[in-house]
Amino acid sequence: MEKKIGAYMSQIDNELAMKDEPVMRSGNEPPLDEHQKLYGFGGWLYFVVIGLLLTFGNSLYYLLTTLLPIYKDGLISDLQSENGNYLVLIIYETVTYLFYVLFPLYVGYLGFKKMKRVRTMIICFYLLNFAFNVGYYFVANSIEELASPDFIGEQGRNIVKSLITCIVWIPYFINSKRVKCTYVN
Repeated sequence: MEKKIGAYMSQIDNELAMKDEPVMRSGNEPPLDEHQKLYGFGGWLYFVVIGLLLTFGNSLYYLLTTLLPIYKDGLISDLQSENGNYLVLIIYETVTYLFYVLFPLYVGYLGFKKMKRVRTMIICFYLLNFAFNVGYYFVANSIEELASPDFIGEQGRNIVKSLITCIVWIPYFINSKRVKCTYVN
């Protein structure tokens, strides 16, 4: 009797294993054919990568041509003796532009590995960019010589541009099916 029950149970297991039933899904993933179509780098992600490459190149150029000579030529001590706020501004710019050089490299590495953290890191990048622009506005505004209407207006435009960037790209990285299908590791 036990042999019959065992044989019957194994037959049921085999029949269940062979059934072509849909796989349980959480509901957040697109259908498989759409998932396969959206997997991989493409679409709007090209614009994000172009932006990161431009940020990296521009920031590296600024560090090497503008900030590095200030440190090498001893201008930093002259600026500090003239107005202590200049020192704060130069250090703020140095830290910010180092971030703009190193962070895109890190995000690029995560992107090549197709890590899930890319989404979070890009969102953090855009939020930090906005915060850096707001901070730069206040630091630069504390120096009377820099507080001209043209300079402050330019910094205000930078704040608005970074805010628009956040408004556009953060929801994209949160809701995009391509991003969810591409960065899976």
